[in-house]
Amino acid sequence: MGDEDLRVCGECGREVPRSEMSWTYDCHGITYRLLCGECWEEAMADGYDGEYYDECDECLDYSEGW
Repeated sequence: MGDEDLRVCGECGREVPRSEMSWTYDCHGITYRLLCGECWEEAMADGYDGEYYDECDECLDYSEGW
């Protein structure tokens, strides 16, 4: 059991075996966070993890403010 691959859940901070964790996805299906099973269920309750966003939320003009 000493060779078990333990990871830290990105939500609750507990150490959990990697085999018991899953990736969440944002509203566009992009991999977002690695969470334990309990936290994954809650995070994905709306069908995605995090806040909804679209191209209006992206700032691709680096010339302003730099």
